[in-house]
Amino acid sequence: MKRQIKLRLVAFLTMFILDDIVAQENMPTEPSAIVYSKSAAVRGKSFYLINCQQCHDADGRALANIDFIAADLTAPDTWYYGTTPLHIFRSIKFGAGLEMPPFKDSLDDETIWQIVAHVLNIGPTELRPTEE
Repeated sequence: MKRQIKLRLVAFLTMFILDDIVAQENMPTEPSAIVYSKSAAVRGKSFYLINCQQCHDADGRALANIDFIAADLTAPDTWYYGTTPLHIFRSIKFGAGLEMPPFKDSLDDETIWQIVAHVLNIGPTELRPTEE
């Protein structure tokens, strides 16, 4: 009985890991040009408020949540999973750690890139989008 449970657990974990590996094969190798666009950051803010503010707060500082620790999106030097646009995209699309859920099934890539532009826009000045 215990062996059967272990085999099922191994099979489940293998499927879960393989599914994640296959999904990440579709990961872009270059950031979309829209992450540098101010207008994309404005559009991304509305998607951010719908999908992200419950954990990261409207201002991105994640100070209100007491159930778990979400990243302060205004302080990229404290992030665990990378600070480049590609890292941010990957964290949104595929999740990050145990707390950050993946949004690959609910947001398309263009929407994720717009959210990335917004995240960059609320961070340090030198990382903010500058193109019109």
